[in-house]
Amino acid sequence: MEGVLIEVRGKQMYVEIHGDEDAPTLLYLHGGPGESCYEFMLHQPQRLADKLRLIGIDQRGVWRSEAIGEDEPLTLQDLVEDCEQLRYHLGIKQWSVLGHSFGGLLGVLYASQYPDPVESLILEGPSLDLPKSIHNWLRKAARLYESIGNAEQARACLAAADGSQPPLETLNAFFELGEGLGDLRMKVYTPNEGNNYTEMLYSDSEVEEYGRRSYIHLSKLMAEGRMFDSVLPRLKDLSVPVLLIKGRHDPIICDMQTQTFITDVRNGTLKIYEECGHLPHFEEPERFAADVIQFVLEHKQQI
Repeated sequence: MEGVLIEVRGKQMYVEIHGDEDAPTLLYLHGGPGESCYEFMLHQPQRLADKLRLIGIDQRGVWRSEAIGEDEPLTLQDLVEDCEQLRYHLGIKQWSVLGHSFGGLLGVLYASQYPDPVESLILEGPSLDLPKSIHNWLRKAARLYESIGNAEQARACLAAADGSQPPLETLNAFFELGEGLGDLRMKVYTPNEGNNYTEMLYSDSEVEEYGRRSYIHLSKLMAEGRMFDSVLPRLKDLSVPVLLIKGRHDPIICDMQTQTFITDVRNGTLKIYEECGHLPHFEEPERFAADVIQFVLEHKQQI
């Protein structure tokens, strides 16, 4: 089954389900905020669904989920509660959770608030402290700008990375300076052919509408501001087994965040993919799927 709309706390949420209903369940939380599960579901269902029941969602108001009105509220806590309500709606007693990038931050929040239904947590290139992730991204973007001879933009990246402006201003600089890189933008995220990682199966008009929905989603979370709060202090409180998958060249899960994971997670495992950046599920899909399946099955609780 794939591509169904399920009402979750008053809004229609797009949900894809792949794999045997009796297999251990894995919930995928996409990044962004606002990126959707579309790209992940291009590359991993055929691998993960061999052993797992994979559930991917477009978070509240994102892409194929029902749009959020301009006057409707949206908070980070809404996204946490949506996960738990979806689990209840689907009749799932326990599941594992896989969060990529911003989805990793969301996964930590969910697992720390609702530990009982979470058997294990997998973090792929997570942004556990968004301001630190953005600063690190900007420093890497500066090196890329230097490599193409644009010293002015390189200086702008470093000024934004090293400045003391509020997080929202830094995020806006990230958007602006990323836009300036054009087709080279994905090279900040991965040394591999990142520009080829998404095959678009929707029309231009559909993509435009999906982008509008995601922009509203992002704007409301930016206005709330909680997305900028570090979840690193919550790592000590996690009671579930946690796997961190980190690409060596990933600018998002910076060294400081990685070290905090190593120090503070009681039952943590770190796997570093030496040739990858921010997208191990795309850059090394077979290894990624094998690692995820093994971790989920190892920590599957007998009910």
